[in-house]
Amino acid sequence: MNNALSKFVICLSLVLFAVVSFFPLANRYSSPERYAAYNESIDEKTETVLKLMGASTVTSAGLSAIPGDTATPIAEKLADFSEYFLLILCVLYAEKYLLSIIPLGVFRGLIPLVCGLFMVGRFWNPKLLDRQAWKLTLVSIALLAVIPLSIRTSDLIYATYRQSIDSTIASAEELSEETSELSEAEDAGMLRSILNRLSETKDGLTEKASTILNRFVETLAVMIVTSCLIPILVLLFFLWIFKQLTGMDLRELAPQGKTRRPPYRQPHGEDRRETERDPV
Repeated sequence: MNNALSKFVICLSLVLFAVVSFFPLANRYSSPERYAAYNESIDEKTETVLKLMGASTVTSAGLSAIPGDTATPIAEKLADFSEYFLLILCVLYAEKYLLSIIPLGVFRGLIPLVCGLFMVGRFWNPKLLDRQAWKLTLVSIALLAVIPLSIRTSDLIYATYRQSIDSTIASAEELSEETSELSEAEDAGMLRSILNRLSETKDGLTEKASTILNRFVETLAVMIVTSCLIPILVLLFFLWIFKQLTGMDLRELAPQGKTRRPPYRQPHGEDRRETERDPV
């Protein structure tokens, strides 16, 4: 009787916890207002990426206006940066939405499933089901912490290179103004004055464009690390920590088929005669 009563109390507690997780906790931890500070950080990076995208596009167009083909390869490389910045922008928006979507999925999906596994484990195969339930609990904790922790970690790196990123944007805007002067002068029919100072201006602008290209490469690397790589590394770090503490391996969650022995083949010809001569 005591055993049955304890099972009933445990199951009732698990049902109540699943209900609390499905409604109050899910609504509370999926609210955008709860992640206002994180959203502000993501918005700041998004604004920077938009400025970088615009600066690379405008600078590329300006370099294309320089007479000759000296700056054309640099202009093409700068134009290619827009695609990478667009990818980073998509990752930032994904992080912003995952801040609310992941807690909703954890508190309305994984945690009720964990409670269900613990309940069924009270009556059938508790060792196996409890083990799977604890693994899902591990996954839930890692999912809830990965985005906030990755944002905080990326903020530290972003703050270190913030001045360099702003300097890259300012240099690109300055170069765009200088190249736009050449383009406007050509449109006004002042081609002769351009040719007179071409030897001085073209080399200076090309050298400056090469410097800005190197800065864009460094800035792109920083944005990729802070926006794309750090969330993955933080998740892997969490899983490694939990594995060290609990000895659990998440690969065991995947279904594994039974190893089947190869079918027995009847020997033929000489192999059959050799088998018959072998002693039993």
